[in-house]
Amino acid sequence: MIKETKGFIDNQGNKLHLYFGMQYDVQPGMQRDVNNGRPFKRLKPTSYLLNTVFADRVNDTRYKKSFKDTWLSNKPGTYNTTFDGSKNSVTYKAGDTTIYIPGYEMPLAERAAKKYQVLVPSLYNYALFPTLQKFFDPLRPDMTYENGSRDYFVHRLADTYLMLAEAQVKLGKQAEAVAAINMVRVRAAAKGKEENMKVTEVDMNLIMEERARELAGEQTRWMDLKRWGNLIERVKLYNSDASTYIEQKHYVRPIPQKQVDLSENRGFEQNTGY
Repeated sequence: MIKETKGFIDNQGNKLHLYFGMQYDVQPGMQRDVNNGRPFKRLKPTSYLLNTVFADRVNDTRYKKSFKDTWLSNKPGTYNTTFDGSKNSVTYKAGDTTIYIPGYEMPLAERAAKKYQVLVPSLYNYALFPTLQKFFDPLRPDMTYENGSRDYFVHRLADTYLMLAEAQVKLGKQAEAVAAINMVRVRAAAKGKEENMKVTEVDMNLIMEERARELAGEQTRWMDLKRWGNLIERVKLYNSDASTYIEQKHYVRPIPQKQVDLSENRGFEQNTGY
């Protein structure tokens, strides 16, 4: 249920496949390949996204579908472990699990019994973290290729329902808002959990979280927070890395210098603060 359009910027295509990957390629049993992507490790999910937005992983399938949690060996051998201190070494055959991200704090003894490294939340860092897999691009010609072949997301049916639900909330039409948001939630339900995914009341907090669950990584969050007028508040609350840097000026983006230079007599003024 996705309508996409072919998007190219400077003939580079959709390069989002580069930015969400963790540094799997230097871990025991692994080397970079096309399927697992070129990991620039630029965009790490916040604790808010993982622990609040995607808290329900029993009824809701979107955490499992959004994040890659298993890596299979493409460089067999015996290695010392790197991040998982529950064991000293690991041995892999081709195709064996090398890294598993359970999404919860698996006990040390349970991790020690595994034949692979287990990345638990207390071990997440700027190089190792759950990897958003929406933008993986296995059609690239080789593992160093940066340009993208996949379409950009432009219109999504789920986004349309969520916008409808938001509008209905603002109009005070609860029944209509519930019906719209449940179209999205029931579609994402685990088998047999459809009723558990239904809500009976919708407020703006649910709208904010539902849009994060459905649209994570799809370049809509800044625009949402801007139009809701709570960009600074939410960043300070939920993004510890950005909280000390967020300012009023960030409600607008800087105008690219190229556009300023192309304006008549360079008369196109830069946005305040940039």
